[in-house]
Amino acid sequence: MATADPALLDARVRGAEATLARGIRRTTVEHSVTTSAGAEVRVVEFVGDGLESDERPPVVFLHGIASVTALALPIIAALDGRRVLAVDWPGHGLSGVAVLPKGAKLRAHVASVLDAVWSALGLGRVDLVGHSLGGHFGLLYALAHPERIRRLVLLGAPGAAFDGESAPLGMRLAAVPVLGVGLLGLSISEPATRRGFVRTLGAHAVDALPAETIEIAHLTSQRPSFAPTVASLFRALMTPFAVRPGVTLTRSELETLAARALLVLGDSDVILTTATGLEAISAMPHGSMIEVTSAGHAPWLDDPSVISRIVSFLNR
Repeated sequence: MATADPALLDARVRGAEATLARGIRRTTVEHSVTTSAGAEVRVVEFVGDGLESDERPPVVFLHGIASVTALALPIIAALDGRRVLAVDWPGHGLSGVAVLPKGAKLRAHVASVLDAVWSALGLGRVDLVGHSLGGHFGLLYALAHPERIRRLVLLGAPGAAFDGESAPLGMRLAAVPVLGVGLLGLSISEPATRRGFVRTLGAHAVDALPAETIEIAHLTSQRPSFAPTVASLFRALMTPFAVRPGVTLTRSELETLAARALLVLGDSDVILTTATGLEAISAMPHGSMIEVTSAGHAPWLDDPSVISRIVSFLNR
């Protein structure tokens, strides 16, 4: 790994997070959660003024695979008065290792992590915002616990949740046993991390990111827990050739979704076309979609004007 001292690496991550939080007039508080499988999960609470008196549900953020919560800070900044919690998925951020064994079921893994978060933090009904695979996890949890999710925002293609999605080559290679761990475990530079984001999110979106966001993504990808955990997560999602059975949600499942759902999809998303996204969201009883023109897999970064529409949906 690039940094010999893990404590120093983690301190640098926390310092960059604190800088970003100050920029949106919030401070960070960390919560430690242990899942039933023994994984250590960090949940970051973004604390601001007036949150104690706000009666609206908390907003829970779930980042994408091999990604970071910091990408969503422009949305968090606009959620005045709302309690905001962000989960570092196992292997990501400053959470611990959680290598999924061969044959592990993705849905059971999602339930294990989020059940532990709900229990440890005493959460009831929330609004959930998920980017990429975080949106997929949000859909799975909303179906399993309709009483816990009031509104659901899917930012970009929600992982492999919808039939017709297409994973980029890098993701398919990461699902190859042994090779995936090797590729994800390479000691790379910060500019190389940035180039990786450009391939997935697009240059325009990445240009809008503060330097601290790239720093956090780079440093957390160099932690020992990152490569083995993320590679095992890719393997649970797909083979190098196709999504695994039971991972994609069926139309009949989407038709039972109780939460009000909003899909925010760029017309140049690398995983999902807007036509396929519209077909999936139309199956939901309370689903709607915002198509963002000239935008990729992180549409709120390509077109910040969409953030006000996301917040309006969450605040209704």
